[in-house]
Amino acid sequence: MAWRTPTPDLTAFRERVKNGGIWIFQDSLVQVLPELLVSRDLATGEKRWSMQLAAGQYGCGSSARINEGRIAVLSGMYCEYLIVVDLATGSEVALIELQSARLASYGTPALLGDTVAVSSGEGSAGFRISDGEQLWWTEPRGQCAETSFTVLDEKFVSRMSCGVECNDLGRCGFGYESTGLRATTESGEELWRWKFDHEVDGSRLDILGVISVEPLVILAELGRTFDSTRIFLVEDPRASVLRELSYDPSQHDRPCGATNLWLCNAVVGGNYMALRGEGDTGMSIVDLTTGDIVGDIASEGGRPVRPVAMVEGEFLAYRQGEGQQPGRLVAIDPERLSERTVMALDASAAAAEHDLWRADPDSVRMFWDSESGAFVMGETAFAADRLGQPDHAVLVYR
Repeated sequence: MAWRTPTPDLTAFRERVKNGGIWIFQDSLVQVLPELLVSRDLATGEKRWSMQLAAGQYGCGSSARINEGRIAVLSGMYCEYLIVVDLATGSEVALIELQSARLASYGTPALLGDTVAVSSGEGSAGFRISDGEQLWWTEPRGQCAETSFTVLDEKFVSRMSCGVECNDLGRCGFGYESTGLRATTESGEELWRWKFDHEVDGSRLDILGVISVEPLVILAELGRTFDSTRIFLVEDPRASVLRELSYDPSQHDRPCGATNLWLCNAVVGGNYMALRGEGDTGMSIVDLTTGDIVGDIASEGGRPVRPVAMVEGEFLAYRQGEGQQPGRLVAIDPERLSERTVMALDASAAAAEHDLWRADPDSVRMFWDSESGAFVMGETAFAADRLGQPDHAVLVYR
């Protein structure tokens, strides 16, 4: 183990961190902690800079990806402030008050060039970073809204939700009729739009997660039953040509969480997808060209094999240990289904490792930094009343 940091004292913490951001930027690890955004040296753990940050009553979102060395984070009791941060210096590039956007329940921001977008279930707004000017605002009485954003391959990708439904309190949300995805440039020029508005197996399709954009692989729901979730490869976004990929909710963990459309624990690389399994199935490898599972990686003691990244044609995955036995990072060849150990984790830190995964495995993010050879596991949820809050916020191995 290279270093680790303890979870901050939460005794007086009355807010929540939920889906808190964590990023590797050059040779630094940046993490959202209770009341703080902090950058540390990836090699040593030494603090480089920190910024005070109000976490929010229910947890505030942050951009999933870095753009031009910057991130965007929401702050304030109701996440009413949008802050753009320079990761090299920890300086505030822009501070935008979101009340002018007339949105409620602010979601996850995304930034590209001189534009930052923020969304909610009731629509979206865009701002120019250099002067804070509001560039657009989705009218809630419209028929469609972009309700979630990310940036991938130098383009904005957004979830389009069409059709408005209102409750008895007059609160309205989008997505009653159809959902889809849209890609645009920084200036708003549309690159492609995929809208699914017809029935499949007698049910309208709802997008629950985006596993990959190129190729476009989505987790979707076709109804409200246990086995209604499926994974599709969208072969032609303009013509809505779909190929269903092998996925069984009874044998595989759901690859995308309910609170962030863009953070999924399945990994797509080359012509393959790695899915975390359950029970005897540790992980499944799916061939994107056929949609079929080409092989399963066996679990050890019923513990799943968690895909981390695709590196040089191999899936890196984390095999969790048990008791005094630490986990290990393995490389799996999707064609041969062979496995080799890349890194055996530190036995002296096995207790901290297991503790990190005990409360909620879906709140732990993992990274592999090829340049430094660092493997990072970081917590993204913090609350004083959270059962089983881990003792450590981050563990870094080299």
